[in-house]
Amino acid sequence: MHILKNNKGRISLIELLALAFLIPAILFLGFKGVEWYYNSMRNGNDGMYVNTAESIAVINSLNGVQCPVDGCSGSAYCTHRRGDHFVGYYDNISHKIVGYKLAGYNQAKIMHVGEKKYSGDEGTMIIEVISGNGEIELNWVKGK
Repeated sequence: MHILKNNKGRISLIELLALAFLIPAILFLGFKGVEWYYNSMRNGNDGMYVNTAESIAVINSLNGVQCPVDGCSGSAYCTHRRGDHFVGYYDNISHKIVGYKLAGYNQAKIMHVGEKKYSGDEGTMIIEVISGNGEIELNWVKGK
């Protein structure tokens, strides 16, 4: 206690070392927290795209029986038919499924559809919707 009384108004060596460690540590943790928050938002936005695409595909394709492309009848001569399936792509702007590839719109570098993981640079991937035989499959694929 005697040392503290003599050095009143001055920072001790221990306090200086503590500050030199604590300030960078707090800044680092703050930066990592903000980075985690933005990554969570990007993953959440991509997840919402997947959920929306699936909902639209269910409605458009009569639960996976017909073509999921908005406004398409799903006839035998449908241009979106690939073998026994139909293929479309989710448009994140109009919230419709279209028959042609669009520019990429993913926000995260790693996207998920259920348990499947996909990776690609931000803004390069789109959601492919495949329907047929009463099933709907979603995949992240390279955009235009």
